[in-house]
Amino acid sequence: MIASAQELHVLNTRYTPSIANGTVKKYLQDIEHVTKVRLSYSASYIDLRKKVSLDKTETTLQDALQKILDGQQLLLKESGDKILIVAAEDNKPAAPSKITINGYVKEAINKEVLIGAVVYVPVLGIGTTTNSYGYYSLTMPAGAHKVLCSYIGYVTDSFSFADDKDVRKDILLTSQAKLEEVNITDDKTSTPDHHHLVYADIRNRPAILGENDVMRALQYVAGVQSGTDGTNAVMVRGGDPGQNLNLLDGVPLYYIDHFFGLTSVYNSEAIKSVDFHKGAFPARYGGRLSSVIDVNTKDGDMEHLGGQFTMGLVKGSLNLEGPIIKDKASVMISARRTWFDLLWRPFTNALKINFYDVNGKANYILNKNNRLYLSIYNGRDGMGVDFSSQGTKAKWGNTVASARWNSILNPKLFLNTTFTYSNFKFYLSDKQQLIEQNAVSNANGYEGNSSIKDLALRSKVNWYLSTSQKLELGIGYSRAYFTPVQVLAGSKSITSTDKFHSNELVLFAEDEIKILDRWTVRPGLHVANWFSDRFNYSSLQPRLYTAYKLSMNHSVYASYTQMGQFVHLISNNTYGLPADFWLPSSSKIRPELSKLVTLGYGKTGKAFSYNIEGYYKDLENTVAYNMGKNLFDNSLNWDEKIIQGKGWSYGGEVSGKIKFKPFVFSVAYTLSWTWRQFAQLNDGQPFPYRYDRRHNLRSVLLYQPSPKFDAAVSWSYMSGEAITMPDQIYPDFDNNLLIFQSAMTNSSNYTYNYVSWNNYRLPAIHRLDFGVNFIKKRKVTERTWSCGIFNAYGRKNVVYVELVNADANGGAGNFKLKGVSILQFIPYISYKLSF
Repeated sequence: MIASAQELHVLNTRYTPSIANGTVKKYLQDIEHVTKVRLSYSASYIDLRKKVSLDKTETTLQDALQKILDGQQLLLKESGDKILIVAAEDNKPAAPSKITINGYVKEAINKEVLIGAVVYVPVLGIGTTTNSYGYYSLTMPAGAHKVLCSYIGYVTDSFSFADDKDVRKDILLTSQAKLEEVNITDDKTSTPDHHHLVYADIRNRPAILGENDVMRALQYVAGVQSGTDGTNAVMVRGGDPGQNLNLLDGVPLYYIDHFFGLTSVYNSEAIKSVDFHKGAFPARYGGRLSSVIDVNTKDGDMEHLGGQFTMGLVKGSLNLEGPIIKDKASVMISARRTWFDLLWRPFTNALKINFYDVNGKANYILNKNNRLYLSIYNGRDGMGVDFSSQGTKAKWGNTVASARWNSILNPKLFLNTTFTYSNFKFYLSDKQQLIEQNAVSNANGYEGNSSIKDLALRSKVNWYLSTSQKLELGIGYSRAYFTPVQVLAGSKSITSTDKFHSNELVLFAEDEIKILDRWTVRPGLHVANWFSDRFNYSSLQPRLYTAYKLSMNHSVYASYTQMGQFVHLISNNTYGLPADFWLPSSSKIRPELSKLVTLGYGKTGKAFSYNIEGYYKDLENTVAYNMGKNLFDNSLNWDEKIIQGKGWSYGGEVSGKIKFKPFVFSVAYTLSWTWRQFAQLNDGQPFPYRYDRRHNLRSVLLYQPSPKFDAAVSWSYMSGEAITMPDQIYPDFDNNLLIFQSAMTNSSNYTYNYVSWNNYRLPAIHRLDFGVNFIKKRKVTERTWSCGIFNAYGRKNVVYVELVNADANGGAGNFKLKGVSILQFIPYISYKLSF
């Protein structure tokens, strides 16, 4: 019998069942769906699998629940606008024995661990996802259970067990062409501010010059702004490029562009998964203000030797992986090189542009609880323009490495310890010669270089306290070495300010708690202490994320995040040439700080999902060039060449996805305002940030009729960026070229006076891109032809403007702006052979 509270309000709600037969769980879900009344209960004292039949006639919730739960000793109580189903005193179970099932989720063929796979017990309504290393742990009552495991693009697997002690179970999933999904109702660690991408997400975007790139895929996320049209630059919610934490197998990267920003250092053929965070940052991340781009490379096939060879218009790549010891150790090697310089060589030696990079990874399974990983990356870019009287050369690159140890201490404790090394170097030279009567009469120029190197040791523990609570604790130490700018000017060797080193100690803790199957709370704290021989900065960074399920598919969420940044990127341009310098905090340069608040609402579903979110971000101590100083002026210390101010950004984001086989349509729209304010610029008044794009719309339509063919069409629209144009132009009778003079002019006989900042808007950018893939599978190989067009209707998107003097006599009264566009109607074709 069911006993009920005496004063009834919610229990008198009218209800007409929409199903005639089903389990107790199905009827409870139907009540929530039909009446919008929330039910709270625990599967530990309700038999959710019991079969029930009801007439499809109107009744009260009290009567319906009595029939549905007939024979179970339960009590109905009202609490506000919801109903509590609790155990009667004589039905309260003794504390049940608990068991924990744990292990790794892997790909069945190559044994690659899968990050973000879902492990779920439908009857109990509990589940979890694998961590960044493919590990899961799930605690449940002892007894017989059926477990499902799901991962995007893989066949859903299930298994049953009956045990009264802990179970170790590694789950193998088989890849498939068609997607099967499990409707997860309990534990889903991905949020609208966290996007988990796999290779298919990167591939299913139209490419430029045949290059599918993770950074370009991220530009289709709401809240993300791109830089110059066609480049991979990413600015998140009003942030700068230097405020993104770029990670490769846990190692920070300080520069991520190849080939003037048309592609990034992230080789898509070597990538296993990407975790992108634009808010609600987990406590384990720190050191940047705006986003986290955490890229994990493939571990290497444990079973078979295989790989891919790709040939495109501007580069070729080769990826190999296979076992060293079958089911015990494996290796992955991936390399790319452009042949742009080789194509140009027959025509001219004056222009030299090239890049290459190599990824390598090896791993070894010591035993079922311990595993070792070693990852390396090395990449270089070179650019040279060399004429008889002048020339410019630039070289830059990253070298990174990591060694990682994963250990299962017990079924509820997972330990990860990582040692990392990162080194970025940049070199730039410029020569100018004045030639009179075939003789060099004067020579001038400079050479500059900058570098940053860091070493770090980090350790963290995932502690699975219960089905409803997970704790993550960690500690880290890093030491960084900076060479901000070294200059050789003319024929004199001039070394700028000294080299510099710093130390950073980090502690963090985060607790994820689930309450009554509906409410998730994730408080966290990141504490950082940054110090050297001369000064010390501490940063306390609280984090809080909370989400509440209104129903099975509808939820609201909010977050508050503080972040700190002790190193600062000073960028001289945005075209992919790294005239970019990383500078440490000092007694004159304070750490950058941010505070981010978000509030959103989301709806999930197999066919249709959408999300609406608003945000406000406050930035303190943001950096910029001191426009009255010369970067290569060695009479000044490097921390005297930049200024600090503040910024703020706010806006709304809307994203959605519709699936109607064989089509998938997705769209992301951002409406935002972004401001900066520096005492030394614009008379101290606020001005729009360069990438203050009011409107940003990205849409993609995928067509996948069969495994042999797929196509993608995307359309993008962005408001024009804000740039600074001179307020006054007047003749420079002494021909002194002031430092303020714009490089985008065709004359050196005028002085340009700048008062207002970012006072001119470039025209809006829009374009249509499309790409197709033709796939043919053979017994042991697979070949793919890819082709498409970037900017299919040839829109002349302006990337910069020139200030042109249209007066034939050289007068100063007829200056005009001339827009320059670069990427118009760019076709591509590429070939890939997989084996």
